Amino acid sequence: MDTGSVPAASPAARRDDVRELLGGREVADPYRWLEDPDTPETRDWLAAQADLFARARDGWPAGGWFRELRHLTSFERLSVPQWRGGRAFYTCLRPGAEHHRLMVRDAGGDRALFEPDSADPERRTVLGYWSASTDGRLMAYQTAVGGSERFTLRVLDVETGADVDEPIAGCRYSAVAWVPGQDAFYYTRYDERSGARIHLHRVGQPTGADPVIFGAGSDRTAELDALVGADGRLLVVQVASGLSAANEVWVAGLREGSIEQPGLRRLPLPEDGWTSAWPAPDGRLYLLTDAGAPRGRLLVAGPPEDSSPEDSSPADASPVDASPVDGPPVDGALTPRLLIPEDPEAVLDGFAVLDGLLLAHWTVAGRGAVTRHDPATGRLLGQVELPGPGIVTELAPGGQGGEAWYEYSDRVTPETVYRYEARTGSSTPWRRHPAPVTPPVIASETVCTAPDATPVRILLLAPAWHRAGPLPTILEGYGAFGEPRVADYYAAALAWAGRGGLFAVACVRGGGEGGEAWHHAGRREHKQRGIDDFIAAADHLVTAGHTTRDSLGAFGTSAGGLLAGAAMTQRPDLFAAVACTAPLLDMARYELTGLGEYWREEFGSREDPDELGWLLGYSPYHRVVPGTPYPAVLLSAFGEDTRVDPLHARKMTAALQFATTSPRPVLLRHEAGAGHGERGRTGRLSYFADVLAFFAHQLGLASITPTEPRGGELP
Repeated sequence: MDTGSVPAASPAARRDDVRELLGGREVADPYRWLEDPDTPETRDWLAAQADLFARARDGWPAGGWFRELRHLTSFERLSVPQWRGGRAFYTCLRPGAEHHRLMVRDAGGDRALFEPDSADPERRTVLGYWSASTDGRLMAYQTAVGGSERFTLRVLDVETGADVDEPIAGCRYSAVAWVPGQDAFYYTRYDERSGARIHLHRVGQPTGADPVIFGAGSDRTAELDALVGADGRLLVVQVASGLSAANEVWVAGLREGSIEQPGLRRLPLPEDGWTSAWPAPDGRLYLLTDAGAPRGRLLVAGPPEDSSPEDSSPADASPVDASPVDGPPVDGALTPRLLIPEDPEAVLDGFAVLDGLLLAHWTVAGRGAVTRHDPATGRLLGQVELPGPGIVTELAPGGQGGEAWYEYSDRVTPETVYRYEARTGSSTPWRRHPAPVTPPVIASETVCTAPDATPVRILLLAPAWHRAGPLPTILEGYGAFGEPRVADYYAAALAWAGRGGLFAVACVRGGGEGGEAWHHAGRREHKQRGIDDFIAAADHLVTAGHTTRDSLGAFGTSAGGLLAGAAMTQRPDLFAAVACTAPLLDMARYELTGLGEYWREEFGSREDPDELGWLLGYSPYHRVVPGTPYPAVLLSAFGEDTRVDPLHARKMTAALQFATTSPRPVLLRHEAGAGHGERGRTGRLSYFADVLAFFAHQLGLASITPTEPRGGELP
């Protein structure tokens, strides 16, 4: 197959004298000069890389990817509605639109509260987090430009749609906790020097005077989140030091003091797990925790009048002693009891409290399930029949006490919102519009064995007409932060399989496919295990006859880009092509830029000599060896990425272009004006089209004559 005839870029200046003394060892950094994007030298280098990429892309014969992706994503995407004051609030992405609109449904029908596409002539503004007041009169919503993740918080009047407050900057992904009965809310604001603080804001008042409720003097990398129960009885603040595997929960009874000084007290939770707290309308506090239960369990703590003696027996359930510390009890003793125990096979993802019924949603081997429980005892009552063998990604109570709403998808079914009615046990789709016709594919699974004998699942999507023999294959993985890979709707995978390729997803350690134990098994000093899992998956696909080394590609985004980059540098012979998007690659310096300092609990820190050893052991940038025939490589970076600095992709591109002896190209796709976060539909599809065209050219998919497209006419 054609390995590419585009001339190689002139190697960037390699400065072997640039070294940094870390942990008693010298760490080479020959392309440190590429970290600054604003020097004339870096700008000239970027211009040369842009020209190289453009010439390479012009030679890729596999066209039409954008058209296929546009068709496969041309459906109305609705979010699970949030019910407040008899109104339903939700987001809607229409076929052909660039961004999600913020919508409301009330007695007057459905109408838009905020439309990014019309608010910004350049169509670069995106909608972030949003939350309606408990009475449904006001809406707090965030916006950012170009996927930069620098959000501004605004408040509008739901009746008129007009903004009623001055904007608040510096609110990156800040949840808003409205105080019932008052035009006031708690929110999180970030400062580059001091970190996050929870403030109280009264609508219409100057934001500069918003008092700090929590966070002064805490860790600068702490992530803070506030919740208030619908009845206004409990304020809950959740604190995580970076993206760690454990957190803190603080609680205050708002009836005991003013909302400006709520008197938060920390619940003494175990330090070996993560707990998500949710204050229910009846004053109870639900705790979804993996402390002592890696796959998760549900506890409930309630005021004394709501609990019988047997319900609140400490022996009943948990190592969590939730009595408040340093002061009197909060709204009565919040002593938790077990409601839903850990399941040996399924991971507990969430729950919803209805009138007289408790629902829980789970992931079992990459597929979803929703169970019905007695809300007082947690006793299993049965299961909710789902639309198919897919997954549930969100579950929430509805506007009526006996209804719930959930989002469902599977390999060929786009994300669809369903309304579940407890009285009849039925689920019906909400505003179902014709879904795109997907190509004929077969979804299946296989299992490989890691070097330490651990079984690792691989999700497969193949063309339905294929019976035997190797196919051009993309292997994707992530393996970090406890985020699972599941059998959901993935337009890029469908497009690839529809053209005659195999799309595989490796569920490696470090992700959340097996709960928190699976996450712990692939983080920090165990990070190499996830890389070994990915390599084992690639080897398995070859030895089992699914593909060949000449037609196997590795793909990963963000932390998945680190995974793919590490696998490539450790086994360059195993892959014909590798694509890393917004990747972490220089693990000796990842903490110094973007949000890297928040990830020390996931990867380790260069400040600790032992942890530096872990990092350098797999850091892709430091494992590039001159004179090695590397695969074809496509590194994608976004100029406004405030999460993963594009310097990682720049430095790795330069290192590989200098080192490789292969005729296959090393390319940088650098996109100015885009970031790591949400972005417009056209830009997102253009990126995926380029990645698929790159793989098609390098892996030989362009030489396969696919069956006639079954997508029908495009809108």
